[in-house]
Amino acid sequence: MILLVYLLLLVFVSAVAIGAFGYMDAGYVLLSWDTYTLETTLWFFLVVLAIALIAIYMALRSLLLLFGSDKRFNEWRKKRRSMRATRKTTRGLLAMAQGQWSRAERNLTSSATDSDQPLINYLAAARAAFEQGKEEATDEWLKAASQSTKGSELAVGISHVSLLQSRQQHEQALAVLINLREQYPRHPYLLKLLTKTLQELGDWVALNDLLPALRKGTKVSDADLNELEEKVAIQLLERAQHTNGGRDLTKVFASINRDTRNNAAVLHRYVELLVATEQDAVGEEALREGLKSTWSDALIEQFGVVKGSDASKQLLFAEQQLQERPNDPLLLLTLGRLALRVGSTEKAREYLQTGLRIKSLPALHAEMGKVMLAEGDETLACEHFQLALSID
Repeated sequence: MILLVYLLLLVFVSAVAIGAFGYMDAGYVLLSWDTYTLETTLWFFLVVLAIALIAIYMALRSLLLLFGSDKRFNEWRKKRRSMRATRKTTRGLLAMAQGQWSRAERNLTSSATDSDQPLINYLAAARAAFEQGKEEATDEWLKAASQSTKGSELAVGISHVSLLQSRQQHEQALAVLINLREQYPRHPYLLKLLTKTLQELGDWVALNDLLPALRKGTKVSDADLNELEEKVAIQLLERAQHTNGGRDLTKVFASINRDTRNNAAVLHRYVELLVATEQDAVGEEALREGLKSTWSDALIEQFGVVKGSDASKQLLFAEQQLQERPNDPLLLLTLGRLALRVGSTEKAREYLQTGLRIKSLPALHAEMGKVMLAEGDETLACEHFQLALSID
């Protein structure tokens, strides 16, 4: 307000001064060009000159605005472009949600340059191009995404992997992941993607090599990691079954870490594979060693079926376990089988009867039927066989 008062005062003083000078002497100006002349007072000439200068300034200013050299005009134009880009980006994303891939790609790429987040535009456009089967365009937009934002290489790479995995192109996804891992060796999500891809490809050797990094570099629960280690170990063992006649089974099993070797499922499958490749004695030894630290119903029942090199030694080991587990029906079943194998039908009958008093299992009745047959009691043997078949 004060500034306006001062400005008005200055204008008033200037007008009074000019009027005073004009009153004292109007002056004289003569302009001549060729045959033309112009005569006027000095003060009128100065007013016209001032108006002309102002008009020239305004004209130049307008030209500068038109050619974009004015800062405010640039800001306004930039804002307009940004608003247009936002609308086109929204239309592109909506088109993607509706599966209109071509339209989505067109809107997203045309607005990427003026978008506040060009990375999002290019990544979405890459997916739209991928869905149309346009591999070159997909690579082009992914490259543009990487160049649009500094430090976006990992995000772009992961997006590329996700696209490839959605089309079951796991080999191509693995190639991208390997390149990314060279730059980000401990990135948790990258390790998860690599794990998933290797599982899809069935590359259990590579997965086995990856397990230490997974345990150190990810927040995967111990239960999930143990499950993965179990799966990898079993797959490696099954692969070894078909190599060198199964003679590499023991070598592969020894290469597995101790905790996984003591896993009941892994040990059970290992013994099954040894038996399938006629290495029963090795399987019996592995079970006898494993049962010292890992106890499960499946393992103790398997111990009674596998044929070791010395059945008496096998029976002795099982009897030692009975001291800690006197009421385990599956252990008693195993003892009955082993006693019958060494020809001790009386001991076998005693173990099996004890087991049946605890729990009436079909397998116990079936073994008791065999014992009855060995003792010559066919009637009682038939009764036990029938019970074995009738019990669910």
